[in-house]
Amino acid sequence: MSVTYPRGFLSAGISAGIKAGNKKDLALVFSEEPAVTAGVSTTNKFKAASLLLSLAHLRQAGEKQAVLLNSGNANAINGREGMAITSRIVSALAQALKIDLPSVLFASTGKIGLLLPEKKIVGALPKLIKNLSQNSAPAARAIMTTDRVPKETVRETGISGRTGMVRIGGMAKGAGMIKPELATMLVVLTTDAVIEKEALQLALREAVNQSFNLITVDDDQSTNDFVVILANGKAANPRIKKETKEFALFQEELTGCCLELARKLVADGEGAHKVMVVKVTGAWSLKDARRVSRRIAGSNLVKTALAGESPNWGRILASAGSCAARMNPQTTTLSLAGTMVFDAGEITAYSEKTIHQALAAPEIEIALDLGIGNFSATAYGCDLTEDYVKINKDYS
Repeated sequence: MSVTYPRGFLSAGISAGIKAGNKKDLALVFSEEPAVTAGVSTTNKFKAASLLLSLAHLRQAGEKQAVLLNSGNANAINGREGMAITSRIVSALAQALKIDLPSVLFASTGKIGLLLPEKKIVGALPKLIKNLSQNSAPAARAIMTTDRVPKETVRETGISGRTGMVRIGGMAKGAGMIKPELATMLVVLTTDAVIEKEALQLALREAVNQSFNLITVDDDQSTNDFVVILANGKAANPRIKKETKEFALFQEELTGCCLELARKLVADGEGAHKVMVVKVTGAWSLKDARRVSRRIAGSNLVKTALAGESPNWGRILASAGSCAARMNPQTTTLSLAGTMVFDAGEITAYSEKTIHQALAAPEIEIALDLGIGNFSATAYGCDLTEDYVKINKDYS
């Protein structure tokens, strides 16, 4: 249970024939009540038709109630006909659910440059709606592409309502083409909280900045990245407003959900065997800390060194030094997999054998202290293996 853990949410996942082999490829998340909604998306200039329509609906006044998702086809860069097909599919779903058109959002993932199979999707909508239930597993599986495993999470916030504790749930897909700018891949979050729209948008944006904006698999940005959260108020709690104790609690748990999903995305990176945790401390500003940590996590030379379990730590400093961020080699220290290798401008006495053995672990920590400020950030990445090349050279 994930997106259906909060009260009043249902989901479904079926095969609509978008993918071969009768694989699940169409999902729906539905709120029984209209929901306050917030979202953030990729900054890629070539946004998918599904995403463009969703962003247009988010700009319109009124609450939202349904999120349709498909895998196997990105519905991106496919011209006016692609947009027209998208509009007709969403219109058909709104009519079938008997809800207003702007209350439907749509997200797609898969190969770029193809038209959606409109007849297959529209024809599958009655079955999709009939399958709505509190079992979130089919929906989480239906949004997968090169993912090896579905990704789900649930949280309780500590905020009490008349029907119980406020809950948050979420599901995500993503294993490659991850270089986040405002979001990464597809993430649907749900909550039964009563919350102001402005507060929900602020909470989501900050949660994304601390999670999905600090991960990378291959430093390639998608045309489809979308994170959306629906809050239907079924917990019947006092309305959450900005700058309150309840907002801080909600923000903390929402960020926790996003961090858990973000780490699962990285761990499931295409061809990945290891997770890289890059902790940058002592930065001049938060922007610098995030910039440096993301640069290291996204470096192909660092990623391949980890894949080979090589203690080639010079690549880490070279990557950090290429950033437009304040730093001084004379104040910088670096630890790799628990061993200090560089301290205030000098190489330390360390054992390459010890580091090599430590790099065999499934999770590797890189700790870089810039020594010039009080800001810190942690980014997450993964190693780059031959399997990544095999997956992507054959992807179609």
